This record gives sequence, C-alpha cells and structure tokens, in this order.
Amino acid sequence: MRYPADMTISPRRQARASVLALILGGSALLSWMAWAATAPPNPLASVDGESRTMLLAGEPFVVELASTPASRQRGLMGRSQLEAGHGMLFLYADEAPRAFWMRNVHFELDILYLDTDWRIVDRVVAAPPCPSMPCGEYPAAQPARYVLELPARSSDRLGLAVGQQLEPPGRLP
Repeated sequence: MRYPADMTISPRRQARASVLALILGGSALLSWMAWAATAPPNPLASVDGESRTMLLAGEPFVVELASTPASRQRGLMGRSQLEAGHGMLFLYADEAPRAFWMRNVHFELDILYLDTDWRIVDRVVAAPPCPSMPCGEYPAAQPARYVLELPARSSDRLGLAVGQQLEPPGRLP
C-alpha cells in the first residue's frame, strides 16, 4: 500500500510500535537468559587460576592452569617474564586443532601441544615475543587438548620430544 508523501504516522501508532518493540526485545532477552541458565557448567572452570606441580623429565614445574575462555585468551600476555621452573597449562574440554600466538608476550616461550593422553603431538621451541600486531600464529600439526607453555628452550634442555607422554599435574576435572 502506498501512502501520500504528506501522510505521517500518528503518535498513537508510534506508541504501539514502541511497546511492541519493547515486548519483543524483552521476550528475546528472557529467552536467552533462560537458555544460558540451563547451559551445563564448565567443569574445568573450577580449577582456573590454580597452580599445580607437574613433573617434566623428573624436574618439578609449577604450572598455572588456564581453563576458561577468558584466561586462555589472556594467557601470559603483559607479564614481564616466566621464571625457570614455571609454566602455564591451557586446558580444553576436547581435542581439536589449536594455534597459539605471542601477542603482548614479552619473552620467548616453548609451546607444547598435547593430545588427550598427554602425549606431545607438536612443539614450538623459543617462539619469539610479539609486542605489537601483526603477530604470527603457531598451529599444532595435530589436534590437541592441552597446551603447555614453558620458558624458552626448556623442552630441549629436558629432552621433551614429539611422541613423548607427559604425566598430568594431578587429577583434573
């Protein structure tokens, strides 16, 4: 239907359209909130930020656990160093293709990609820092469930190689 150019919408019709938009928007928001409340909780979130001891070639390493999307995204960004004998262990619920980058990391790192059985499926030795964009990515050659970051060249010093199975740091969810 075509309206004449001088015809305007009445204030009453505008009010009805606004109320309808509010009702539909509110319904959509309530539906989303109800769906989000029924989503299963992330069992890995319960250990996020914890530190655990992990034996690597008989040497103890204190690893910080990153198990939520936010902590995995943040990783070691903005830190000035990673002390010897320390690392960060990224935990995922499933085995999948993984790629890491060194955005806002200010020091070199070794990146070990591990499968569900804690076997090293790929590694990057001394990935260089990337203080500003663009940053390169380091994709794993095989799907990984866990990713372990260590001080640069630790994996060479410890003799950690692709195919080697590591011991997990205690019981994980």
